[in-house]
Amino acid sequence: MHTASLHNLIDVEGPFVSVFLDVGDHVDLRWRAMRDQLQAMNADPYLVALAHKAIMSGVTPRGLAGRGLVVGGGRVLVDQYVPVPPSGYTARCGPLPYILPLVDLSEPLLPHVVVQVGEHGADLRGVDPTGRPVAVASVGARRPGRRLEADELADVAEEATTLVDRLGAPLLVLAGPLAGRRSLRVALPTRYHHLVVEVEGSPDRAVLHLAGRANQDARRAVVERFRDESTRMTGRAVHGLVPVGQALAEGRVETLLLTDSLVGSQEIDGGRADEVLPLRAVECGAEIVLVGGAVRLHEDVGALLRD
Repeated sequence: MHTASLHNLIDVEGPFVSVFLDVGDHVDLRWRAMRDQLQAMNADPYLVALAHKAIMSGVTPRGLAGRGLVVGGGRVLVDQYVPVPPSGYTARCGPLPYILPLVDLSEPLLPHVVVQVGEHGADLRGVDPTGRPVAVASVGARRPGRRLEADELADVAEEATTLVDRLGAPLLVLAGPLAGRRSLRVALPTRYHHLVVEVEGSPDRAVLHLAGRANQDARRAVVERFRDESTRMTGRAVHGLVPVGQALAEGRVETLLLTDSLVGSQEIDGGRADEVLPLRAVECGAEIVLVGGAVRLHEDVGALLRD
């Protein structure tokens, strides 16, 4: 995860309230349980009230189902919707913000265009790497009994390819009945055919699957570079809490690697490692990558240093 979007957290004094939840359905019930948990932790009532106002007044954008909030310094500092909702929910209060669940959920999607084809028209949606729709359009007659005609299919194809070019999207998803998908595919210019994926069901599920494969490739590249630098003994790869913490404090880290999203209950410099290290990564503009079990890291922490 690139951390530029979290710079509002820098130089803000605690306490903080950090919450991550599924905002797809029954968000009021889910938030009530989280609020009770925060109150049991003696969280600052004003910060809880700010989180309550933000959550209950928010409207979840189409195609997104998760949300992360960090509240501190008397205001909402981070409010991000994410494509993949957390399993369960996370609520934490303390002297530092807790952002690791957001790192876990915010892996970038492939920029993509979805075309939901029907008998009487088509809905188009262009989505950027954050999962936010950047353009939505409808094309077609939209009248019962009238099928899409050839000129209308050409309009759908033109709109779709315009969105693909605008986003630099490597993926064009065609969803809907087979006949409609095939007709639209024929209407597309040949140079876009290699980008097309056809799906029967929900296009969002197909996009998340393909994006997950792309993210695995990105993680694999980070792991391979870490192993390469470690083998070469260049000094650009370090692991362990103390060396990584020191490098972060000195602003020398390009990428922070974590074995998992929790880093156990380890502490560094008097704070929780899963809060201190990511915040330092934000402060020095480092990327954060969760590598799982792909590489063994001493104390679950590693770093690639800047040249």
